[in-house]
This record gives sequence, structure tokens and C-alpha cells, in this order.
Amino acid sequence: MKNTIPVHQLKMDISTGKNDYEEEIFNGAIPDLKILHRVSMGKGSHKITCQENYVTFLLTIKGIGLLRTNNEQQIIEEESFALLPLGVQSTEIILKEDQRLHYLLFIKKLSDNDIENINPQSDLLKKLYYRRFKDCTPYTEEIKSANTISRTILPGGIVPRVALGTVEAMGPDKVGAHSHPMLEQLFVGLSDNLIKVYADNASIVMKEFSIVHIPLGSTHWVEVEAHCKMNYMWMDFFLTKDGEAWLNTHKPINE
Repeated sequence: MKNTIPVHQLKMDISTGKNDYEEEIFNGAIPDLKILHRVSMGKGSHKITCQENYVTFLLTIKGIGLLRTNNEQQIIEEESFALLPLGVQSTEIILKEDQRLHYLLFIKKLSDNDIENINPQSDLLKKLYYRRFKDCTPYTEEIKSANTISRTILPGGIVPRVALGTVEAMGPDKVGAHSHPMLEQLFVGLSDNLIKVYADNASIVMKEFSIVHIPLGSTHWVEVEAHCKMNYMWMDFFLTKDGEAWLNTHKPINE
């Protein structure tokens, strides 16, 4: 069987040094999106450069640090999400001598329609939006079992045409077969994740600290074996605003 599911394993064994590490992932695979795996190491300030008419957000994979942006600051932990304020002028990560922070940085260009669709009265893109995965709202979905814990990390309507969530379960379990030609999708393997991902006639084993690009329009599903853990983030990048109606299949649970 030919493997046609793009996958990238993050380098987590970067040696301590004076210089930060950076690599670009899936260059050009998703239009108007740049993805960087960055490792900030050692005491001091580590800069994040933001651009006009782009949204910038990061997923903390491993480590802990202090994020400072404009007049706000936030301790960022493992498996958390931070959306930087739109138009932010200065952002830095502050680390102590013995700290090392692995994170994925996403830089998404806003189209003219995206800019028009941003609610000028909303404060959600004016301030730092930070969420720990484990604190976010759970939801149910027909393609998932009752044993699966799904959470919405970034709901639709904040960043135009972008939404994020997590999926967690102990095996045996699965996410049923489905397709969504209205969006580009990434999976990010979180700690202890060990699953098998299928897309049409291809399959791969997806481990922790890896990223998978689901082929656009493919029928895909996920399986996790007994004694293994399913623990990954999905990232949806919708082709049009109308495509966000797909998120209506997610039914929030009131805890």
C-alpha cells in the first residue's frame, strides 16, 4: 500500500545551546499558512515577529515559559494554545536559565474577505486568547464513541476560517470514517499519542510529537489499539466562510 499521507516527526532531542532552533513544516501545503516548529532555549527574551494582516498563534508542545505581548503576560504550559492579539507590535517568550520550550507557531494570512468578516466590536482578537487544552469545552460527535473525550480549543467565529480541538481516548477506540472537502486539516500528535490514521487507500502510524496533513477531500478515520492512547489535536482551515457550518456537527456538553 502506498503511503500518501504526509507526516512530519518533530525533533524533540535538540541539544541545549545559545541559539534557538527553527524548522518549517509542510512548506506551501496549505495556502497562506506558514508552520514553524520552534525551540526556545535558555535564559532571556525570545522574540516572535508578527505581520500586519496575519494572525499568529502557537501550540505549546513541551516545556513552560512566560509569554509577554503588548501589556499582557501569561505563563504558558504544555499542551496549551495562545492566539496573539491582531496587530500586536511586540511579543516575546521569557525563559529562565534551565528552561526549554517546544512550540508550533502558525502564521495565517487573512484574505480581504477575512478582514471584512472580523467583528470590529469583538475583543477576542484584541487581547491575548490563552487556553489550556484540559480546561476547554467538551463536545460530542456522531463519528466518535462515548469513551472519546473531545474538546473545542478555538471555536469558529474568532479567527476567520480557523477552528481547533482535541481528541482523547484509551484504546480500543476509533473515530469513524468521514470526509470534509470544505477544509484543509492537520493532526498534531500530543503526549503519548499512538494511533493509526487512514485516508482512502493509505495508512500511517502516528506517534506523539508528530504532524499529519490529511489529504484534502479524502475519506479518513482513526483507530487506537488496546492499551494505547489516542491524544491528538485537529486543526481545521476552511476554504470559505460557509464551510464553517461543518462545526455544527460538534454538540457542546454542559459540564
